[in-house]
Amino acid sequence: MRRGGAIALAAAAAALVAPACDQSGTTLPVAVDASTSALVDPAVLERGEYLVRSVAGCGECHTPRDANGNLDMSQWLAGVPDRFDLTPQDDTTGSISTPNLTPANLASWSDADIEAAFLDGVAQDGSPLFPLMPYYAYHNMTVADAAAIVTYLRAIPAIPRTIPPRQPLPVAFDAPAPPIPESAIPQTTLAATDPRYASAENGRYLAGEVGFCLDCHTPWRLGVTPPLDLTRVFAGNRAFSAKEWAVPPPAPAVIYSYNVTPHASGIAGWSAGDVASVLLDGTTPGGLVLCRPMPSGPVGGLGGMLTQDAHDIGVYLTTLAPVDGGDIPQCPVGAEE
Repeated sequence: MRRGGAIALAAAAAALVAPACDQSGTTLPVAVDASTSALVDPAVLERGEYLVRSVAGCGECHTPRDANGNLDMSQWLAGVPDRFDLTPQDDTTGSISTPNLTPANLASWSDADIEAAFLDGVAQDGSPLFPLMPYYAYHNMTVADAAAIVTYLRAIPAIPRTIPPRQPLPVAFDAPAPPIPESAIPQTTLAATDPRYASAENGRYLAGEVGFCLDCHTPWRLGVTPPLDLTRVFAGNRAFSAKEWAVPPPAPAVIYSYNVTPHASGIAGWSAGDVASVLLDGTTPGGLVLCRPMPSGPVGGLGGMLTQDAHDIGVYLTTLAPVDGGDIPQCPVGAEE
């Protein structure tokens, strides 16, 4: 069952200007259009911005990067032509652009259209979205959070940008990937009577139902729907192209996500505070600076996460049943995040 739906928005609000950081740490103002925010509940707008920036990671794929790989905040959420390439050896197939999420493109979309895209993988014209967009993971978010995201996307400035259509794909694809069953998202091993249980449950929601942790830290399989190995959720070893994510040397050409379960091949021995520090500061307990595309640290989107939310994700991940992720190559110590 789709979790979308609109909520009533009232209470006048003044124009909101939200601070943002690019990947170099420079603070950049990102204005929220006063003409579209005047009749919006400011708490809903703030929640939507928080989810888009610091939990769902929308900007990581829908914002172009400069020559140094930093997000170009002047083009925030304006889409990226040829963002991914499934067949880099063939210029005629496999190139996938990310759409413009500003009102320059979405003004003609209804709220239901927008929600159908990021919850169900269905574009306004009814065509399926390729599951590099993790709608199958976002599907389980609450009605209120889905509506808050729509509210925020409608309030940001419109940025006209031409985005080319998707090229023919190297795999058969005629329907959206089905959503991840809520039951497939691992449960904490804590008892419901444990004083940390509520914290772990919030962490489960943020990491597995509205955030992209589950998607990036679960092995990905092209041509399978949903494209994740649901027997190895959070076990890491998903491959990311350094070229596609504009990650400079000394990072390797292919970057693999961490096993974030408490297995010896993952985060065994870490505390919830250690996980929170990784998200907020970008450095592991052993001093390893994480490579992009992990957007952690003070100049990454996850660095803007509320301290309590980061801690709750830590409680959740450190109380999962351990899963053997195998020998996962890691970026070198000191590699740029």
